[in-house]
Amino acid sequence: MAEYVADTHALVWHLTNDSRLSPIARAAFTDADNGRGVIWIPGVVLVEIVYLVEKARLPGSMSAQVLDLVDPPRDNYLIVPLDAGVIRTLQTIDREILPDMPDRIIAASAKYLGLPLLSKDLAMAGIPGLSVVW
Repeated sequence: MAEYVADTHALVWHLTNDSRLSPIARAAFTDADNGRGVIWIPGVVLVEIVYLVEKARLPGSMSAQVLDLVDPPRDNYLIVPLDAGVIRTLQTIDREILPDMPDRIIAASAKYLGLPLLSKDLAMAGIPGLSVVW
């Protein structure tokens, strides 16, 4: 069973059926939706989505839609907590490569778990030890 970590845009594009979602990412989310895969969602992704809803950049229903994926807990969508392991891994990510803190936390979450990150962000692909797929 394949496991991935989702970047914010990948998760949002999956939930909105956006054509910008790559075929690889779409297959990973579809597998998770059908119980054949796992998508890990960094806690900061949930926070970013709430923030984007508050700024009216995403529809108001998006916060509830995302939270329904992880609460109550399920086996196919899991939250990556912002814990000591992720924070220690965050310190290995060069701010020059990835200056945005939420992006660094997302990258650190995937790197810490040793899982590929679903992201189209090319800067993330430059982080040593992080596998980015799109």
